[in-house]
Amino acid sequence: MIYHSSVSALGLLHERDSVAIDYPVLQYPDRMRLLNLEKIPEITGHLQGIKGQYLILYSGVINIRKYGGCCVEFAR
Repeated sequence: MIYHSSVSALGLLHERDSVAIDYPVLQYPDRMRLLNLEKIPEITGHLQGIKGQYLILYSGVINIRKYGGCCVEFAR
């Protein structure tokens, strides 16, 4: 594991247990349609899972990395 304490200091973390994070996909959409927040500013639906940088909804997938500088709001 690598930690980041300042811009000029990077190093390894020793004697730390690794953490396995599992994001199961409950159901894949019928069609893998890429949803674009620039064209459709509000997308509704239930989160079905996460695969890499993609949020999978029943209506399609969102490449969340594409919106790294944007403010995205999720509601329950």
